[in-house]
Order: sequence, then structure tokens, then C-alpha cells
Amino acid sequence: MLRLLRPRLAASALRSSASSQLLLSIPDGSRSLRTARGGTRRHKDHMARIAKLEAMTQERERARQEQRRRVLEARNQPPVIPAFIRVRDLAKALRQPLDKVLKHTVIKANRRFNLKTKNHPPAEFRSVKHIVLPFRVAQEVAESFGIQVAYDDVEPELLNAVSCDEEFLGRRQPVIAVMGHVDHGKTTLMDTLRKQMKAGLRQIAPYEKHGITQKINVCEAALTPDVKATFLDTPGHFHFFRMRSSAAQVADAVLLIVAADEGVLLQTEESIGAIEEAGLPAVICINKVDLLGEDGDEQVDKIVDELRSFVALQDSPVLTISGKTGAGLDDLKHTVWELVTGLADNNRLDALVGSETHAEGLVLESVALKGRGTVLRVLIKNGELAAKQHFVAGMIHGVVRNIRDAEGRDVKRALPGTVVDITYSNKSKNVDAPNEHGFFVLPEARAKQVIEQRELAMEFNDCLLPDEGGEHARPDAEYTSTETDGDNEGVSDAETLNDEAEEEDDDVIDENDLIETKSIIVKADGAGSLTSIQDTVDEMAGISTVRLGIGNISTKDIDVAINGKCPIFGFNVKLRNREAKLATERGVRVILRSTVHELIEEITAFEQTDSEDDDATSG
Repeated sequence: MLRLLRPRLAASALRSSASSQLLLSIPDGSRSLRTARGGTRRHKDHMARIAKLEAMTQERERARQEQRRRVLEARNQPPVIPAFIRVRDLAKALRQPLDKVLKHTVIKANRRFNLKTKNHPPAEFRSVKHIVLPFRVAQEVAESFGIQVAYDDVEPELLNAVSCDEEFLGRRQPVIAVMGHVDHGKTTLMDTLRKQMKAGLRQIAPYEKHGITQKINVCEAALTPDVKATFLDTPGHFHFFRMRSSAAQVADAVLLIVAADEGVLLQTEESIGAIEEAGLPAVICINKVDLLGEDGDEQVDKIVDELRSFVALQDSPVLTISGKTGAGLDDLKHTVWELVTGLADNNRLDALVGSETHAEGLVLESVALKGRGTVLRVLIKNGELAAKQHFVAGMIHGVVRNIRDAEGRDVKRALPGTVVDITYSNKSKNVDAPNEHGFFVLPEARAKQVIEQRELAMEFNDCLLPDEGGEHARPDAEYTSTETDGDNEGVSDAETLNDEAEEEDDDVIDENDLIETKSIIVKADGAGSLTSIQDTVDEMAGISTVRLGIGNISTKDIDVAINGKCPIFGFNVKLRNREAKLATERGVRVILRSTVHELIEEITAFEQTDSEDDDATSG
């Protein structure tokens, strides 16, 4: 075998020698493909990989050191506790066993858990997973372990432009509330202003039921070629006092409309009270002067003298106008322009502007519309609103789908001082439409956290015992001690409650003083009108509302009415054929009315009747 291999080795050596001689014989200036592509390039690639691996290793080491530093810092920082926290989450934050935290928090009795901390509202929970603690209680528990905690306030608040840098501020559109007694011509005036601004815009007054405004209408009008104002046309009927008050709270000034043929009436005085309470400047408009006769000037003077007797109106300018004919409207726009110019000079119209500023505002109205879902009417106070932004309003976390201006036109963005209608995709389990709530655009994670905190607050409020009410649900509430005195040490909560019950039994209750309450269900087309109805119903001692909602009558409403044996009252909503058939078959009475005062009259009549009407439905 060795003899056979030698020639091969010799041949291999010859080839190697020949190759070496061949390489050496390459002329100067020429390149060897084998050397350039094989040796040098492979060496460079190898060194580059080594450098890259070393850089990655160093980066991972820096990240590990940074993570370690953060962990050490976090251990040295106090745990951060929000306004409300579940007991399990509190145990994790304090790094304590759940059993120890429960021993410092609750007492178990009759399969229920009752708070036992020093200063707390009496509350009762069904199970451990339902135990929700406000910050004050969580703080006391942490102190019992010798741990200091920090308060994490996630609840958003409207920004104050005064405290912001001037470089981020701009001038927003002024907001004017139009107030006055019912049928004094407020909506007709707005229609005329709208018509003067641009012909062909949709008029509102001709389409209102019975000629009565029953929600806040919005009108944008040009005071000058360069200055626009947003007018909030408020209902004048006495049931809508909350809408008028809400409009005054968000407005910069007020147009007080008084009909020349009727003078100062009940809702006129109520509007003046709202002006005084909000401290707003006002412009007095004596409307319908086209209806006055020969003694018109004298009648106007009497009205003005009566208005001047109110402190809030002593310095207010007075104009005589006709919303129907347009007389005096140029003077009106000029007077309002002078008023808002003064507000701007005093920085009263400053707002945060720019697309980088998260929009915030106030929900004026929530309405359920067929094909669009729930629509929020929002007054933008700061920032710039655009589609696909996350927001919170009340118990709703949504994503903006579409934005429409006051005239119903699609817009890409909404600026401060404007009122827009927003459709949205609901990202929360809550479906109740918000009204008179703040509207805040937030990052998605923050929005989820805000809604979670609000849900926990409601959950805790539901667990409070009746005698303490819901005021303790606030994280800053001054809790009062519910511990027993020294003489009662060792007495259980159950025994204390029994003693209190025996003391209450000593009070003699006259059966004649008891009022029998009747249950009802109320549905309305919008949250504003629903709130107005509920405000009136709450003052009826004999009526209890078991279900409220916006939108048409649903099968769920019928089911609740069947179980509760109560009628359904609907304002400006529809009863579809399927629901009407079900209501008739099950003997559910449904009363539908197109005006609030008519529906209130029906509820009042129901309260005063001794027996329910046998009719199944009433149109």
C-alpha cells in the first residue's frame, strides 16, 4: 500500500509546485482571482462578523445593566397605588402574601367580607376577587407593613391655558350660549344668522316638534369676514334647566333673548340666574319687535327697566331685533364681535392648538341614530381632534370613526371652539352614552387605565352600605371612623348592627305615612332629554325608575317591563312592529310622546292613578 501511495503523493506535490510556479509567473499589475476572492474577502467578512458579534454582546450587556439598575431603583421607590385597587393587586404591589393583606383589611362574616381598617366607609364584598379598596384604605394597609406608597392619579382633567407656555397657545373660536324663555324666537334667530352666512343651509325651526326646541342646537355664524362664533341654541322649556345650565358653564358669553310681546317670564329669570352664577358677560336682545304696535317703544322700555333690575344685567348692552325679518342683526353681530374681542384681549379665548396636542372638550349631547350608532356632540376646548384617535368620555372608551361639523359635513379635524358630531367604535364593555362629561383624547393604554379606574370606583360604590352613601368613593374623601368606643371593644359588627336595628325598631312608623311607589321604564332619543326627564321624575315621590336608556324600545325593555310589571314611557323614540306585538301579547303598556312636557304629563297621570290602564300600548 505504501508503494502505491508514493506516486500519488509525488504527483500531488508536483501539482502544488506547478501551481506555485504558475502563480509566481503572473505578470505585474494582474490579480489572482483565487487570492482576491478567496483569501482577502473571506478574511474581511470574518472580521466584520466578529466585530458585529462583539457589538451585539456589548449592547446586550448594557441592556442587562440598565435593566438591573431599573430594578434596583424600583425596589427603592415606593409602590404606586391608583385611586382604586383590587386587594390582590395591592398584595402584589406591596410584595406581601394575600392572606396577610386580607387580615389587615377585612373581616369575614356570613360568607361576606367587611372592611375593618381604622378610617373607612362601611363596605361589604361577596368574595376576595370583588374586594376593591380606595387609596386611603390601601395606604393604611401599606403603613401597617411599614411601607410608604405613592398616589397615581390617572384621571384626566381639562387643561388651564393660563398655566401653559405661550408658544403652544392660539386663539379659539368663541362660544355663545343663546338663552331665554320658550317660544321667544331663539331658534328662528339662529336660522336667520345661518341663512345670512350661507344661503341653502338647513333650517332647524320648521322641523322641530310643536315648534319647541328640545335639545342643544349648534350654529356657526360669521361676526366679521375673519371671525366666526359658535352659538349654542338651548331649549326654553322649564324641564330643560340642566341643558341651559350646562350651556352656560361652557360658554364665553350669553345672548339673552326676550320676546317684546311677552317680556320677562319664568325661564328668562332662570337664564339670568345661570348668567350670574357663571359670571358671564351678556347681550340682551329684545326680539320680535316686528309684532309691536304704536306703543312698541314704551313696551320695550318697560322690559329693559325690568331687566336692569337684575345685577347680572346692569352693564349689558341692549339691542332690539327681529329674528324673523333680520332687522337689527348687523348691530347684533357687531356688538357680539366687540364683546368677544374684549375677551380675547384678556386671554379668555386662549387654547392649546396644534395636532401634537391631545384634544379635550365636553360632551354636550349623546344621541342614538339609525345606521350611525351613538353620536356624541362634543365642544372642543383644547387641541385638535382627528379620526382614529382613542378617547374616554364618561364610561366609554372609543376610537373616533367620523367627524361632522355643525352643518352635518364630514371634516378631517376639529379645532378649539367648534362643536362636532362624532361617531366611534366602542372599545369598552359599557354602552351607556355619556352626557355632560369630559371628553379626552388619550393614548390607548392610558384610556384603558382610566376606564378601569372608573369601573373600580363604581364597583366600590356599589359595595358601600346604604347608610354612608356614595361620597366615600372619592379617593380624597374624608373618611370618618366607624370603630366602636372602648366600652364596646370585642363586640362584632353583626352585634352592633343588631343593636342599631333594635334602636330603630323603637321608632313608631305610621303606615299612613308610607308612599306606594310605582315602577316605570324611560327611553329617550338622547342623553340630554333623558336626563331632563329623569330630573323631573326624581321629584315624584310615587315613581321609581327601574330602567333608563336612549334609543328605540327594545325587546330587553319589554322583558324588564314584563318582569317588573311596569309601563314604558318613551320620548321621541319608536316602537317597531316586533316589539309592539310582544308588548301587546304580554300586556305591557307603552306610552310614546314627541315632546317632553307631554311625556311628563303622562307620567304624572300614571302616578296619580289607583290602577294601571288596561290598554297594552298607547301611541
